[in-house]
Amino acid sequence: MNPIGIMQGRLSTPANQARQIFPADCWREEFATAAKLGFNTIEWLVEAESLEANPLMSESGRIEIKKIISATGVKVASVCAHCILQWQPYAEGGPARLAQLTEIISAAGAAGVERIVIPILEAATTKKAASLAEAAAVFNSATHAAELAKVDLAFEMDRSVEECRQFIGILDSPRARICYDSGNATAEGRDIIAEVGQLLPLVAEIHLKDRKTGGGSVPLGQGDTLFPAFFKTLSVRQWSGPFVLETPARDNPIKQARQNLAFVNKSWS
Repeated sequence: MNPIGIMQGRLSTPANQARQIFPADCWREEFATAAKLGFNTIEWLVEAESLEANPLMSESGRIEIKKIISATGVKVASVCAHCILQWQPYAEGGPARLAQLTEIISAAGAAGVERIVIPILEAATTKKAASLAEAAAVFNSATHAAELAKVDLAFEMDRSVEECRQFIGILDSPRARICYDSGNATAEGRDIIAEVGQLLPLVAEIHLKDRKTGGGSVPLGQGDTLFPAFFKTLSVRQWSGPFVLETPARDNPIKQARQNLAFVNKSWS
């Protein structure tokens, strides 16, 4: 059975309604809620503004995280380094800020995390670099840190299949992998069936998201993402890796999470 997780913050409503924000006041409660709903994992979130205060970044915080994992049975198998989008790694001073990424990788390794999702899209898209080679060079130190920490780096990209392969090839590390996002690819009008089939040997994790073509995220099954064919392709290829729901919480996060998880369980079974 594939592990099914949910992005941190999607089981509670943050005060400022932001979709992607570390839930500082209620992260502990999210583990109990995830367990009750039937999720196997929570994808931990790291953002730039609260990096120093994030429990993952301190020994005492990691001890507490491990205790809650033990009590609830819900693992932290992955971390989303959302801070990358805020750091803009190819801009002036960007590579220097990525020194903090190596600290995140080391902390994740100490916490027993298996992989770190690195979203190099939007403000951090590799299209802002002079070339894929230059973009990959920015992450050389992170790749080395990942090898030492025994943590995979799952790069989430807005590039073609061939460019994704090229990027991973330049990094030349067994720890360099891909995170595939079904909704983002749909919104960009890409053929997700062909893409995931070609990229699957490199994929470490799949973000399950539904979006309208050219539009925003919606509950699973309400957008243009071709889930029946998508799941069929994964089944034929015997995909056994993890799914993480990066779905909208809206006004009733727990209800939405329950409905989205039910959609996945029904569609994937």
